[in-house]
Amino acid sequence: MKFLLGCVVALVLALPEPSAAEKITILYSNATFTGTALFLTRDADLCRGRDIELELVLGGGSAPTVSAILGGYVQFIHVSASSVVNAALQRGPVAIVAKVMGPPPYKLVAAKSIRSIADLKGKKIGVNRFGGAPDFLLRHVLAKSGIDSQKEATILQTGDPTARLGALFSGGIDAVMLLVPEEKIAIEKDYPVIVDFAALNLPYVNIVFGANSKFLEEKPALVRNFLACYWEGVKRAKEEPELAKKALAHWTRASDSALLDYTYKSWRSGFAPASLKVGPEELDLILASAPKTGAKKEAAQFLDMRFLPPL
Repeated sequence: MKFLLGCVVALVLALPEPSAAEKITILYSNATFTGTALFLTRDADLCRGRDIELELVLGGGSAPTVSAILGGYVQFIHVSASSVVNAALQRGPVAIVAKVMGPPPYKLVAAKSIRSIADLKGKKIGVNRFGGAPDFLLRHVLAKSGIDSQKEATILQTGDPTARLGALFSGGIDAVMLLVPEEKIAIEKDYPVIVDFAALNLPYVNIVFGANSKFLEEKPALVRNFLACYWEGVKRAKEEPELAKKALAHWTRASDSALLDYTYKSWRSGFAPASLKVGPEELDLILASAPKTGAKKEAAQFLDMRFLPPL
């Protein structure tokens, strides 16, 4: 018996240790409904089965988030496509590897006295931060309407949703770029929507995953495994509303059940991706607005779709 026990112990000790999960850190630029699937992927621990330990870190805006990926401090960033492309145009070692959200989910909401974009000439308009998707899109529609955003309007950084809404309601600004669900609050108070960006059908992808080019070459299997578990998170978020809303409440710190329900339904019906693939045409608007040196570059060089899971 002692001999048999000794053999069993020796056999167990000789077995290889289970492989440790590899850590992936994702820096996300803002804690909003754009992260619905990512938040669920983390909370449901969907990457654990692929030996990935997933860590999410709030980056506090597009600029610091992109800086972190350029320096190789994190594996992925969850940020506006325009921020990634602008970094790549400046020879930054970064590429877009997957779509998070296609249509831009923003509304330009104005004071009750304003009824059109033309009325915004000479007015103050709020965005969350300079350089992000709302700022980029606002300047685009102003330019298309013949308003020079540098000379004929004043664009202000107005911070978080509470601050943006407060500035609009108090008259501190004349219009503001709002995201789900804060636009609902303004609309219910009869503030007019001047532009619904999702309805414009722009050649534009809004939120993406970006990755450092060196990381993509060194860890292709890890990239594939992460995107596979993220895609599982997208599907689970579509199929399991309560699980998705619980994750949203956790990461966005939202507690109003009615707003959470509205937020989830908005994501599910209008913004949940049908595919993670980004097509070159979805960068047309970003490149058209880039400096002349960047406008000549082909969109395909900013995309790396090699790692996407099958649908």
